[in-house]
Amino acid sequence: MARGAMQHVELDEAAEVAEATAPAAAPVAGPGRLWRWVVGGAVVLVAGLVLAQTVLDSRERAAAERLAATPGIVRAIDQDVGVLWRPDPAATAVLLQGIDAGGAALGLSVADDGSQAFVALDQRTGEQRFSTLLFGADPDRARSLDRAAAGTCVPVTADEGPPAEAACLVSDGFVQYGDEGVQTRKPATSTRVVVLDTADGHVVSDWSAPGATTLTALPGLAVVGVLGRDARTEVTGRDLRTGDVRWRFSPPLPGADRRAFAGEVRLFAVDGLVGVTIPGWTATMLSPSGQVLRASRPGNADHVVDPVAGRAVLLYSSGSGGLWSTLVERGRADVELTGEVLPFTVDDGSVPDLVLTSGGNVRGWDRSTGAARWKSDVVASVNALVLRRRVYLSTQAGVVALDGRTGDVVWRGATAEGNVPGFLVTDGTLLVAADQPVAGGPRSQLVAYALDDGRTVWRAPLPDGLRSSGALGHVFLGWGDDGRLVVLG
Repeated sequence: MARGAMQHVELDEAAEVAEATAPAAAPVAGPGRLWRWVVGGAVVLVAGLVLAQTVLDSRERAAAERLAATPGIVRAIDQDVGVLWRPDPAATAVLLQGIDAGGAALGLSVADDGSQAFVALDQRTGEQRFSTLLFGADPDRARSLDRAAAGTCVPVTADEGPPAEAACLVSDGFVQYGDEGVQTRKPATSTRVVVLDTADGHVVSDWSAPGATTLTALPGLAVVGVLGRDARTEVTGRDLRTGDVRWRFSPPLPGADRRAFAGEVRLFAVDGLVGVTIPGWTATMLSPSGQVLRASRPGNADHVVDPVAGRAVLLYSSGSGGLWSTLVERGRADVELTGEVLPFTVDDGSVPDLVLTSGGNVRGWDRSTGAARWKSDVVASVNALVLRRRVYLSTQAGVVALDGRTGDVVWRGATAEGNVPGFLVTDGTLLVAADQPVAGGPRSQLVAYALDDGRTVWRAPLPDGLRSSGALGHVFLGWGDDGRLVVLG
């Protein structure tokens, strides 16, 4: 994982750079020549110091750029924060697909006329940079109350940097919703996987995938799931460019699952692996070649994809209420931990191999060995960040900073009486959270905390109608009681 930690520069570092750029001492000479050497030496020394400062400035700029590129770091926030733009439902669906490239949010969008397109929206303004039509106008889809539920696009994740391509599963079939739920189901006559360039939206490849209901992708590989007549789903790994089948996998038939949302087989990809989730079973993990790396077993289980750490976390519960998390990463042995993993929404790499679990308290573990590092009595309520060798947590009692190496409390930031802090967001220099009423009450405020000691740097009311704030990628978001998102900045 790329590191985004701030770079601290000491004075002796500048001296070392200047010393390295200065010439060796000259032999002793006569008065005239000595004066020329003194003047010349002073010029070289000044040049060396200028060069040293240039080198240090370059390093600081590079460190700032690395930090800004760290997943979860939003653009600079100040107390004049306001609404930059208000996404409509179609734009909200694009944002939530989570494809971030070149300062744009990309994804599948359904227009008012029912047409479907792959679009890029400027994250700062909401303006459309490009639109690639995938399906034309559809009056039936246009009459549905939920036009956002059309298909999906997923990033073709690169080893480094933003994705250069996205893969979209598109279909002319859909479920039409009314005031009382599902009204009609329109069967698909055409289902395709379209691969597009994220820079300008041009189509890289387009191939038929009849009956496909779920999609994920790795470099060079698309994985689709097709539901059969016997309720069994067939999963196929296909060439990303041609759609040619490389391998097949048949997951077990779905079993009983207490979770209402677990109604069908779904796919995910992380760290070069493919996950298959089956209701009533634990997830199956496959290699890019279709080899079963971790087989499913019966049980009510769930999973978390941790994009910041680049791993899958399989969650298991017991009849007695116990919860375990298994870390699954490419090239590593599985690591089982007690409790539910608390993924980091920002991790600058300053506390290597740290994993957190929560459940009555917060515990720190070693990712490589599964050994316990520390235990803290704080109770995490929303999310956690790692920055500058500290762990920052949102709790019911306020914001807390822990020493990432020991778990000791460094500072606590209290909220107003009757309020709780929301999702923690950072621009790399400040920690920002909504100080929000538990129920009703006065208007929520944004509070900015200093990273080093937790002092309140500024407070600012959230714009009218907003209750809380959060981050998705590098985008700072706010939302109100009606669930509508806005982009803040």
